[in-house]
Amino acid sequence: MIGGPGSESGNSTASNTPTHGVLSPTKPVNLLPDVPMHHSSRKLTDKEQKDCDVIERLIKSYFYIVRKSIQDSVPKAIMHFLVNFVKDNLQSELVTHLYKSDSANELLNESDHISIRRKEASDMLKALTRANHIISEIRETHMW
Repeated sequence: MIGGPGSESGNSTASNTPTHGVLSPTKPVNLLPDVPMHHSSRKLTDKEQKDCDVIERLIKSYFYIVRKSIQDSVPKAIMHFLVNFVKDNLQSELVTHLYKSDSANELLNESDHISIRRKEASDMLKALTRANHIISEIRETHMW
């Protein structure tokens, strides 16, 4: 059984690394397999070297794009959650403060300025209604 509990390959990496039961905060967890230390004696051809360089540049470019995308999306996600939190809690907070205060009747009173404007608008409506009635009477009269 390859890689099983009794195999050499399963225990070799575990016995080589010191385990203290606690992960070090300064050392990241490496989930990738170890890179083989022995290098092949074969040299790469020019075409293979160019292909490797192109692949390396593409990978670096891809990681740059991913990193930039994450850098852009983190502030957006933070603002999204902050705005939603404020939206959800603001109305309840405002209503709570409104009903806690004893000035609810004072807040419901109409201001003097608004009262004057309402009276002016009412007077204007009456005047325009009378004018409309007079105009409609003139249209109905026939001048023979």
